[in-house]
Amino acid sequence: MQSPPSTASHREPRSFAEFYRSSAYARFPQEHRSHPWRGFKAFVVDQKPHDFTDVASSDWVLGLPLRAACPTRFDYGDGWRQRKRGRGDFLLVPPGTEVRYEIAGPTRLLVLTWAGGMLTDLDDELFGDEEAALRPLIGCYFKNNVVEAVCRTLWIEMARHDAASRLFLDSAMSQLAGSLLRCAARQTEKTTYRRVEIRRVLAYIEGNLERDLSLKELSAVAGLSLFHFVREFHAQIGESPYRFVQRRRAERSLRLLARKDMPAEEIARQSGFSSLRAMRSHMRRHGRGQSPAMTVAQPSASPLP
Repeated sequence: MQSPPSTASHREPRSFAEFYRSSAYARFPQEHRSHPWRGFKAFVVDQKPHDFTDVASSDWVLGLPLRAACPTRFDYGDGWRQRKRGRGDFLLVPPGTEVRYEIAGPTRLLVLTWAGGMLTDLDDELFGDEEAALRPLIGCYFKNNVVEAVCRTLWIEMARHDAASRLFLDSAMSQLAGSLLRCAARQTEKTTYRRVEIRRVLAYIEGNLERDLSLKELSAVAGLSLFHFVREFHAQIGESPYRFVQRRRAERSLRLLARKDMPAEEIARQSGFSSLRAMRSHMRRHGRGQSPAMTVAQPSASPLP
């Protein structure tokens, strides 16, 4: 499915909500609400599978799936990220950011938008730079029951235009800002903690390359579930745990072969390979295409750094 060509040709929208009503998303059933007091806008939309690009607008955009259970890919301009998105998985998009989405299944979405600069007006000490304050939340899913409750309150109050609704909107805005700030702090702590976890796994791998290292064992060292370990390892290292282990084994084999003081069979064993043939295969794949025989025959062959 191709992104609609009309998206790029639209004039710059006054708001994200306007873009949504006038773009290819208009084909999906949606209900819009707004309130003049704080300039909030919100809408509920029943999306079908699609591949669309959201244009950069002047608004912050906070999306809350009310009903979803499908693979989702999104690109904030720095590469595709993919994960199944479920109910309550928030996504936050800052002003001036174009995002492309590939949604594989039906999704009911509550979208809340507010103008860039509104958080700074609320508290210029905490939100002097809005994007910097909330950067840990940008481009990743996060869940928070308080934020979800505030979004639902805002949706209800936007249907009311009495004097009391202004008080509710002021209160909800402060609660939303504070809750997002706390979520950002927790996300930073979690990211730092997981970097430490993966470093611990890397050290463990280096000290145990000669052993049969299973994903279950490595995830236990990290203290993560198997699913979260594989995903976090790939996100930080750029390759799967299996491929990383095999590459490090091939690199160790090259270093040991370059010393020329050990039989090739013993090098294979100390590098964690089940046989000389397995070592040769992985060295070709990960070790600059050199087989053990080639490496021994060439005195100038240098180990990988």
